[in-house]
Amino acid sequence: MIRNIGALLVKGVPPRDVFMQHMAKYDSPTKGKDGTSHFGDLDNLHIVSPISMLGDLIPVMTGVAMAGRYLGQKIVAMTWIGDGGSSTGVFHEGLNFAAVQKAPFVLILENNLWAYSTPVKRQVPLENLADRAKAYGIPSYIVDGNDVVAVYATAKEAVDRARAGEGPILIEAKSFRRMGHAQHDPAEYVPKEMRAHWEARDPIALYEKFLMSEKLLDAKGKKEIEDKIDALLVKDREFAENSPMPPAEFAETGVYCTGDDCHKILPKWERPVAEVTPPKSSVAAVWTVEGFGAGKGSGGANAPIHFGDTEPAAASASSDGNRAGKTPAKPPAKKPVKAAVASGASRKARR
Repeated sequence: MIRNIGALLVKGVPPRDVFMQHMAKYDSPTKGKDGTSHFGDLDNLHIVSPISMLGDLIPVMTGVAMAGRYLGQKIVAMTWIGDGGSSTGVFHEGLNFAAVQKAPFVLILENNLWAYSTPVKRQVPLENLADRAKAYGIPSYIVDGNDVVAVYATAKEAVDRARAGEGPILIEAKSFRRMGHAQHDPAEYVPKEMRAHWEARDPIALYEKFLMSEKLLDAKGKKEIEDKIDALLVKDREFAENSPMPPAEFAETGVYCTGDDCHKILPKWERPVAEVTPPKSSVAAVWTVEGFGAGKGSGGANAPIHFGDTEPAAASASSDGNRAGKTPAKPPAKKPVKAAVASGASRKARR
């Protein structure tokens, strides 16, 4: 997801890469050609570059999941969408596509309660956005998006189910967008009581409380972690600030991928290729659909368009003539045609 910097950090992207992206520096993953988090790392971190149009990653990641299954990889694809983005057409198209293909795919729907300044109840007549999964026949979960442990446990279960071949799964994480849509948005439209309620449910504070109650963290350990993070951020920020800007002549390069001289993307097979190539993978290009395709053409033979449970017209033509009780239809008798004698005047008119 374009705004999910937290997911990038969890996957292992160093903060310096995020800093340099937003500063458009030459050492950034996109060499200064993007001012936000439109970058990925397929080889090492298995991150697909995001698309800024909301919802478009759903069919893309469905395709990635299907490709992994075809190559024999036991992968599960995952992406994120917000409550507002779930109202886009591509959200429904992509989720239906994933469901039909039973793709190993998990979609996290972050219900932040506000899509810019529009509350969820003004855009969706549903109490739970997870109910949208029912329309596509796929399972769904509802989880407290501010409970780190609950989110992890739910996501792990969903990933395990998708990897086992159960198809796509939708997870609705109920949370709250505590800041505005962007820096220019003070979010004054949010009721003060609602903001106060969710401010008291800060997921980081709740997770710290959980760790301390489980004797997994104490005040000393917390300070060590915070000092380590602060030092890393200072170091990576300085690195990003000292990184050079891209040279002007670099602007015309890398606009389009030109092939192997740009980068190579080769399939990573984890199964014998023969399993998915002819003749082993060859099947008759005929669907077997019970109850369809039994109609006859006007000549008594099977209709040219057929399904798997009906013979094609060409195959049954030879057997039609040998069927008992049937005689070929006689052609209608031709009427005698009188020869017309043209007069001399009409012959001259036609010349």
